[in-house]
Amino acid sequence: MNNAASLAKVADLFQTHQAFIHCNQEELARLLSKINVKKFKKDETLFKAEQKAQNLYFILHGSVKVENDKIKNNTVNDIVGQESILGMSHYLSDVSAKTDSQIVELPIAELGAISAEVNFHQHVVDSFYRRLADKPIKEKTITKTDTDEEDDSAHVSYRVLLGWLAVLVCPLLVYYFLNATEGSPLSENAIIFAAILTSSSVMWIFRLLPDHLPSLFAVLGAVLLGVTNGSNAFVGFSSNSFFMALSILGLSVVIRSSGLSYRVLLHLLRIGPESKVWYNISFFSVGALLTPIVPTVNGRVAIVAPFLKDLLSGMSKKAGKAEGPRLKASLLFGTSLLSPIFLSSKSVNFIMFGMLPQQTQQAFQWLDWFIAASVCGGVLLILYSVTVFILYRHKQKVILPKYIVRQQISTLGALNPAEWSGVIGLLVLVGGLIFSSTHNIEVAWVALAIMFYLMMFGFLSPKDLRTKVDWNFLIFLGSLIGMINIINQVGLDSWLITHISWLSVYMKDDLSMFVALLALITTLVRLILPINATVIILATLLIPAAVAVNVNPWVIGFLILFLSETFFWPYQASYYLNFLSITQKHNEKNDPKMLILSIFIYIFKLVAIYISIPFWQNMGFI
Repeated sequence: MNNAASLAKVADLFQTHQAFIHCNQEELARLLSKINVKKFKKDETLFKAEQKAQNLYFILHGSVKVENDKIKNNTVNDIVGQESILGMSHYLSDVSAKTDSQIVELPIAELGAISAEVNFHQHVVDSFYRRLADKPIKEKTITKTDTDEEDDSAHVSYRVLLGWLAVLVCPLLVYYFLNATEGSPLSENAIIFAAILTSSSVMWIFRLLPDHLPSLFAVLGAVLLGVTNGSNAFVGFSSNSFFMALSILGLSVVIRSSGLSYRVLLHLLRIGPESKVWYNISFFSVGALLTPIVPTVNGRVAIVAPFLKDLLSGMSKKAGKAEGPRLKASLLFGTSLLSPIFLSSKSVNFIMFGMLPQQTQQAFQWLDWFIAASVCGGVLLILYSVTVFILYRHKQKVILPKYIVRQQISTLGALNPAEWSGVIGLLVLVGGLIFSSTHNIEVAWVALAIMFYLMMFGFLSPKDLRTKVDWNFLIFLGSLIGMINIINQVGLDSWLITHISWLSVYMKDDLSMFVALLALITTLVRLILPINATVIILATLLIPAAVAVNVNPWVIGFLILFLSETFFWPYQASYYLNFLSITQKHNEKNDPKMLILSIFIYIFKLVAIYISIPFWQNMGFI
């Protein structure tokens, strides 16, 4: 019998009980109208063994006893009837009230999405286990303020408050300053958009929102305030770069979910010698092979990081401890070191490509980009390889028996249809890239055709398209291309160029000095901003300047990408934090060699750039 008082008790149960603490509030509100609150007198039966399991029972007041052939008079103060949630057709025990009790009866047919909640289901399983173990334990109730989430939010509240305050104040200061400047060449629309860009930049600096939202805010704000029209603001969502990124993301989902990358690793381990040198080459190679295919470092890390456990589990404990740090470095830098060398390797590369003038984009398609960056990548790869093997050298013998690898390959069996589709898609994409000058079809449309094929034959399901394709990045990409278009339209690019003219002089007359200055600027900015925001801000300033002084904008864009893709501390790279999280059982708390290796890599990047300058001059880029 339900009344206001009993329903109030149930509502309080929903807010405080461990099983419901993370459940959807709307679902809980709907459930209130479908439950029964019953009163049971002492020794009155709730249900008997072999009775059909249809209800779950939460005890509001009192206690019940559970009895069957193995359990005698087990007192329960929390939940009974768990069989209904766990998919059993009948109850396993007799349950009756031990004292006068008030009990909530939850029909499983009405629980809906709540029954699938991880926290709720786990609590039911745990309580059922305790019941079977004949352990009368009363569950404590908790409140939402007891959760780690609330502690975390309280911890960051001051940063968030300061950030949002800066979002409100900084644009006003920029708007006032630019309007107060006498003889300013900026139009009213340019000043308004400068204030909007300031808001977006502050959001990125304080990490108030995911990266794609500040960029969407900028283009949407420009349209709503009349700075530009919708067709100019959202042109990025119909660009070749957008469709190219979408298609490669779809292909990477198939490759990742089909297990093709793991098969490649096993074959590399099989064909090479049983040596630590080859194991590291294999680990690095898998990440490098995925670099032009999976256009996010985090995506590549998610694929290859579990390989570390697979390999270490086949080694002795001593060998794993000695070689583990170098294997981790090979996995991590295999996925990230060559990111700027391939156009399709990172989301921000597509963004940079979309910011280049149309004529430059035509001249630096996928294969042209790779050729232009190849010397830089080759020099960096050689210097890295030598350093990593010297830095992590040890005398411990490391062997992974070949019979284990052969058995793993045998267990995988022949390539499944999804793997074949990934191979075919890759071959067609590479062919389209290599022979683009022959067939004269935009590579973006070749990639889109591959994605259509994958969807048509069911290798990329509608659910995968919704949940596994990185739509946040695609929104980010489309919005940023629109931002650059608006900057050019309102004349902000010309105004910015006049304020960095001193840097433009070095860009044109002394590229070596410009590289040194850019390296210093990038290092300082990266202490504050994430990689994507650093690239966007520097590219917004320097690419128009390069065009103005007749320097190839691809060279400047590549330098920004190449130098920004560096970290010294974990917080500077989300993919490194992701890698540490996945491999935490095999990580040392502090690995000083990783910091040393990162410093060496940054130095090697400068060496690679200076060696590449004569190559770029010979190619006519500078």
